Amino acid sequence: MQAWSTFYATIGAASATLLGLLFVAVSVNASAALGSKDRVTSGMTEQAFQNYLAVLLVALLALFPDLPPKIFGAVTLLSLASRGVWLAIRLVQMARLASPRKLTLRAARRHLTPVLGFSLLFVAAVSMARGRTNDYNTLASATLVLLFSATTVSWELLRRIANRVGAPT
Repeated sequence: MQAWSTFYATIGAASATLLGLLFVAVSVNASAALGSKDRVTSGMTEQAFQNYLAVLLVALLALFPDLPPKIFGAVTLLSLASRGVWLAIRLVQMARLASPRKLTLRAARRHLTPVLGFSLLFVAAVSMARGRTNDYNTLASATLVLLFSATTVSWELLRRIANRVGAPT
């Protein structure tokens, strides 16, 4: 993992920074982001936080000194298990709440991109836990997909909040 340390330091710092900015934006507009009866807005807030946290977790684990790939893969799998279950629950909730006409391409993309990112992360973690150490590219790709997904969702969330509080978009 030593060769990847700069990458994970950078993506971890980016994720932590964006997570902090999202936290501030949501805190300033908590009633619009979390207190509304609009489940989409609160779901988007939660999704962005979860994706940023997953990227941050992987980056921190990757930067842990002298962590063997098998242990890294096992710890990553354990820590992502609850997130994977929660992602599945969110997908079921989305499918139940959305009528066929409301299930837009944007909503599908918002949910399918994290599925792709978590799937790549799962594949890389399983491979590493089994002793294959050549899945660093898959792991890096997963963190990038999750980071970009969280950022896209954050942007959509901020637009929704701005529309709700009356700011120009």
